[in-house]
Formats: sequence, C-alpha cells, structure tokens
Amino acid sequence: MSALILCYHNVNYSKRINPENFEKNLIALKSNGFKPIRLQEIYDYIARSENPPKKSVHITFDDGYADNFIYAYPLLKKYGFFATIFLVVNKVVNGMKRATYEELLSLNMTNKIDEFLKKSRYVSWDEVREMSNSGIFEIGSHSLNHSACFSSKTPRKFSNSAVYEWFYELTNDKRLGVPIYEKKWNCAVNCVKDDVNLRNHMASFVSKKGGIIFFKNHSAQRILLKEYNKYLKTHTVNFEVENENIRMKRAKLEIEDSKKIIQDKIGKDVDFFCYPWGDYDKISVETVKQAGYKGALTLNIGLNGKKTDPFLMNRVEVRSGKWLEKRLKIYKSRSLSFIYSKVYRKI
Repeated sequence: MSALILCYHNVNYSKRINPENFEKNLIALKSNGFKPIRLQEIYDYIARSENPPKKSVHITFDDGYADNFIYAYPLLKKYGFFATIFLVVNKVVNGMKRATYEELLSLNMTNKIDEFLKKSRYVSWDEVREMSNSGIFEIGSHSLNHSACFSSKTPRKFSNSAVYEWFYELTNDKRLGVPIYEKKWNCAVNCVKDDVNLRNHMASFVSKKGGIIFFKNHSAQRILLKEYNKYLKTHTVNFEVENENIRMKRAKLEIEDSKKIIQDKIGKDVDFFCYPWGDYDKISVETVKQAGYKGALTLNIGLNGKKTDPFLMNRVEVRSGKWLEKRLKIYKSRSLSFIYSKVYRKI
C-alpha cells in the first residue's frame, strides 16, 4: 500500500501534454481505481510510519505555468482530484487575473486563451490565491529562480541551432560551437565556471567551418569534441569551481526566501519544496529541512510508503499520449513499481 505522485509541467496544446491528454489521464486514474489524496495526507501517513491507502494518487505541477490555471484547474475540479503547484517565485506575476477554460467556454471566448497566455507564461498571485482557496490545490515552492549552472568540466555537446533556454540564461552566448557542459540546479552543486578562451576558440572554429552549414555534417559533434580535446592538450584551461560557502548562502536564499514570500502572498503555510530538475544533494536537502519544510519532492520514480524519506519523495513524470494509461498496471503493484524504479532511475 502506497501513494503515487504524478509530475506535470505544462498542460497546453503547444506542449507535451495537451488538455485532452490530461483529461484522459484523469479518467484513466479513475477507471483504474486510483483515489485522490492530498500531499499533506501522504506526508501525515509517512510521519506516522504508516502506508497511505492502496492506489492513492496526487498530482503535481512544476514551475507554475499559467496553463495550469486555465486548463488543468477546471479539469481537476471536474474529476475531483487534488494537486500541488510548485511555484518559481520570481516568475509569478502581479496584477493579472485570467479566466479558466471553463469560464471562457461559458462566455464563448475560448479563442482568447492564446492571448491570455502571451501576457505571461506563468500564473499570477491572484490566480495562485484562487487555486489555494479552492481546496483543490496546495501551494509549494520550486525555489526563487530555478536557475542552473555547469556541474562538470566535460562537455555533453556543442551548441548548434537548437540549444536549451537554460543555456542562454546561463551564458548569454548564442554562438555556434560553444561547449555545453552537464548542468544541475545551482543549489545542488558547487557551480563550475567555464573557460571563456576555450569557448571563444570553439565558436571561432565553427565560424571558419561555415557556421550553421557545418552542422549538416553528421560527424559535426564528433569533430568538435576532437578539436576541444586538441585545445586542452595545447592550452592552459581555467575552470573555476565556486567555494561551497557561496553555494550554501545561495541555497538558503532560494529555499528559505521563496517559502516566506509565498506564505506572505497566500496567507498560508508552505510545507513542501520541489527540487528543480529533481536535483539535490546533502547540502540542499539539509537546507530544505532547516527552512522549515515538512518534505520535498524529487524526480526519483516509484511509490511513496511508510519507509519513504519525506525529503526525498518519489514522483512519476508523465509523458504524452497513452503513456500513463499503459504504466498504471505497474503502479497498481508496489512490487512491480519497486522493480521498475530500479531499472529506470529517472524518466
């Protein structure tokens, strides 16, 4: 007996999970006998060293996207599910209150949704308060800024025409050929600062090879890695690793202040934290504990029972199509879920 916690991000026609897909997920949960449970209730069972009722399920949304309010909120209400939305505090907006899809449908104004979403990708504090007061949503923290940093000195790839948004935020460098290193949440690692001269060399190399045309070569990434290693052999490279005390101060600010701000905005305690990208280590977990949270959520797959560490609660990140429906047979069974979690560490 244990609880399943599902992880969603956007519920939007332009994203991985669209509203119809999300509704089918809710219907599938119902038809397979899963019962909604609040995150606080899951925690209470764990704190008493008891297992939650069999086939309990809780739904979470990371980042605080506006489409969670517009599309997901009325569907949760319709099917009687509970959810937690984990906010990136500094992305929540002020002075805005949009209508839900249900409300727009009643006014024959669903054509306004894209217009509403363009005003901000993220929820507003007025929308957060409505969700919190509905009894459907608990509100949690996903940090102040949800920022990444380099966590390795080994490149995972080299920048081409399709590079991650987080990389631009981190480097402000859109040049082709720039090394992209492994990244983690900047409170779960002592950040690594890359060598600018090495970055310049790789960008210059690609530019001389024809820029974007160079990447039509199927071996482009392999060629760049060879050039990268050649540079390392002939140059002194400076990768700076930050002092741990600097990271600890940042973690305290991101974790503690986000909790205080949300509590001030909604007038309720914020008891749960969600690790950005599912990244954590001993320092970040300890900082969450010291900030006064009751528990925290990871992206480690599996169910949650009496032996679950409340600061390392498991979640299953839902994919598109019939992905969830096909896997509910696994999550009906505690033993199958355990085996699955050992085979697939993360989704």
